[in-house]
Amino acid sequence: MTVLQRNTSDWTILLVGGRSLLLQVAHPVVAAGVTQHSDFKRDPWKRLFGTLELVVGGGVFGWPDAPATAGARIRAMHRNISGVDADGNRYHALDPDAYSWVHATLIDGGLVHAKWFGRSMRGAQLDRYYEEMLELGRNLGLRDHQMQPDWASFRAYFDDMVHTRLERTGAVDDVLTTLAAPPQLPRLRVPEPLWRHGAAPVAGHLATLSTVGLLPSALRRRWGLPWTSTQQRELRAAAAIVRGVNPRLPARLRMHPWARHQPD
Repeated sequence: MTVLQRNTSDWTILLVGGRSLLLQVAHPVVAAGVTQHSDFKRDPWKRLFGTLELVVGGGVFGWPDAPATAGARIRAMHRNISGVDADGNRYHALDPDAYSWVHATLIDGGLVHAKWFGRSMRGAQLDRYYEEMLELGRNLGLRDHQMQPDWASFRAYFDDMVHTRLERTGAVDDVLTTLAAPPQLPRLRVPEPLWRHGAAPVAGHLATLSTVGLLPSALRRRWGLPWTSTQQRELRAAAAIVRGVNPRLPARLRMHPWARHQPD
């Protein structure tokens, strides 16, 4: 497996999914497209697992065809997503600035995932991971000039976007609300009252911890999202449990199906 594949090979990648989505919809163009063209609020699991299958299953692991084929499918899905936002500005889902930003959230999300729930990447491993993410970006249709050539320039770009470009859009609040009270997984056979009064509050609490808690602190403060020392301790404890338990699980439970069929 490549460095990128190893970092995205198991289900713990979902723990940074909410954070990546929140950062994406903080971009005004992405927010407009999601608000006007997505059924996220009605069926968030469909969007989450659909994205996972296309980007991770197809783009990273080449399921069922080559990663470039998955990239073409993703571009085709976004080709007709356009319109006029709330401020009267025209937008398109393949707008280079917005499309590049979505890719950037995946790059940064992978590093956050490794730091909190796996093993941090440094040095040559980090450089290799970034090179592989650039190749993923090319498969998604990005040109080299639309991506930063190295990790240092990417870090500067990402930090500048966080401080100057991202907004607390209506889509940001929609995501936060959905994560706090998630609907039941379609294939999880739990009686509705048990889910609503038992499992959902626990799942919502964990989702909020791993989403709000892993945001850049400057963005969290600017948006006025509460974050306490108790929540920070809870997040650290949950991450430590994941790091301790996850490697001991059998592959059939730990890894998603696209990764289980990859050679080591």
